[in-house]
Amino acid sequence: MVAETDSFGNLFEWYKRFCYTFGRSFDRNPNRDIIKLIYQADLEMTPGMFTSLWIGTTILVGFAMVLVAAVLFLPSQSPFSIANPVPFILLFALIGSAAIAIGFPFYLQNQIENKKRDIDTQIPYALAFMSILASSGATPLDIIRRISREDYGQISNEFRKVLFRVDVLGEDVVTAMNGLVQNTPSNMFRDICIDLTNIIYGGGGLKSYLETKSKELMAFRRQTYKEFVESLAVYGEGYLGGVVMTITLAVLGVVISGALGIQLGPFSAHDMFNYLVYLLIPLINVIFLQMLAVKYSTTP
Repeated sequence: MVAETDSFGNLFEWYKRFCYTFGRSFDRNPNRDIIKLIYQADLEMTPGMFTSLWIGTTILVGFAMVLVAAVLFLPSQSPFSIANPVPFILLFALIGSAAIAIGFPFYLQNQIENKKRDIDTQIPYALAFMSILASSGATPLDIIRRISREDYGQISNEFRKVLFRVDVLGEDVVTAMNGLVQNTPSNMFRDICIDLTNIIYGGGGLKSYLETKSKELMAFRRQTYKEFVESLAVYGEGYLGGVVMTITLAVLGVVISGALGIQLGPFSAHDMFNYLVYLLIPLINVIFLQMLAVKYSTTP
């Protein structure tokens, strides 16, 4: 298993280098939006490598889909053989290429969204610990160093970037914090970093600010979780009382109709049962899950 993992990793590294040979020019004039997205997603690659991988993989998958479609539709002995396979081959290639072309930006956005969610989750606990450190007389830079060594998820990673710019690049802590403010994906963390930067620049008030902000965010999180549980309970009761009960009665009615030999319009009881079980019920559940996803997509 380890050997297979190493082989795949070596193959992927070779593939990245191969794509980058054609994409070096993208690093000469990189797109600033791509730079920011890569930085926020914590990907260890240059904008040129990401762009070349994006384009190269899109072309490669499109070519692979052409080969798959040709194997399916061209041979006369194939069960999928058709008179004019060219439109279907092109359609396969278009679908595969479009999936990859959309998938790369979606992956970046998904990584950034996961990072933002992790930061928003850890903020109250990190601030509580920072307030304790401030009470002991630690300086703002010492607090940042300590948080970077602790396990506060993406918050620790973000502060490690600040320390890299301070210790390795030689920037002052205010400039490094301003860079973090401009690039962090969490609006809540950005506001806190702005306040910390102002406190570092002006001096004083760090302990009281951290204590007040920590209590405020803890209260906000408790209220958010309380509202989340209450609203989810309402949706759960509606699902059980509305969807499950309706489906159960519908299936029971179809079974009884079949037993009595009653024709349900143009469909037989057997067909209606199959439509309910294999089509309508999954569709209703997917729609309900999508409603929940849309409802709680912005919940901290």
